Amino acid sequence: MEREFRLILGEDLANYLELIRAKLAFAEELYGIKMNYVPLITEGEIVILDKNDGKIKWLKNKRPLTLEEFTALADKIKENLESGYVEMLLAMNMSCVHGPGE
Repeated sequence: MEREFRLILGEDLANYLELIRAKLAFAEELYGIKMNYVPLITEGEIVILDKNDGKIKWLKNKRPLTLEEFTALADKIKENLESGYVEMLLAMNMSCVHGPGE
C-alpha cells in the first residue's frame, strides 16, 4: 500500500488490509478458488481491495483510486473496516466454498 494511503488510513488499518490480502491468498491455496477482490465500500460506487497488487480500486473499471478519491472515501473505508463489515463480507463468501472432501 502506498505510503500516503497508509498515513491517511492509519498504520493499524493498513496492516489489517494486508492481513485480509493474506486471508484471500490462503483461501485460494486451501480451497483452490480464486477470490481477487474484497469489497471495502458497497454503497453507491463499489470500492475494492485487489488481492494481486494490494491497491484500492473502483470495481467498475479496476482503476486505482487517486489520492484525492481515497482521501474523500477514507472515513467510510475506516468505518467499514472497524465495524467488521468488510470481514463479514469476506466470511460470507468463504461459507459458499466447500472445503476438500465436501
